[in-house]
Amino acid sequence: MSFIDEIKKSDADIYKGVNAEEIDAAEQQLGMKIPATYREVLSEFGSIDIGSDEIFGLGLKGYLNVVESTLKERELAKGELDQFIVIQNLGIDGILIVVDENDNVYEFKNGDFKNLLSSTAEYILSLI
Repeated sequence: MSFIDEIKKSDADIYKGVNAEEIDAAEQQLGMKIPATYREVLSEFGSIDIGSDEIFGLGLKGYLNVVESTLKERELAKGELDQFIVIQNLGIDGILIVVDENDNVYEFKNGDFKNLLSSTAEYILSLI
């Protein structure tokens, strides 16, 4: 079963997916490629809520919009997040979950990166 099917079968709240043009526009705004598994999530669901965990996405405005949140956090981090996309703000001690172009997922806190998992899919599935 694919990770997309596992998300669909879970209790996660999913939204309306976005088209390739919207994802391409997000890449332009972010100045980097969106990794394949996160691109699939955006295409299929737009965004995902798993209990109290909110995975940022596209097709919505405000802090849940991955472009808005990433650009804001990059400004606050003064360059440390320029090669990352912020997919989640845990709301605890300034902890962010970020992903790089190679789909490596990290926890970012106070300027330090801690590698969590090797793909966005693995991270999301760990929340289900």
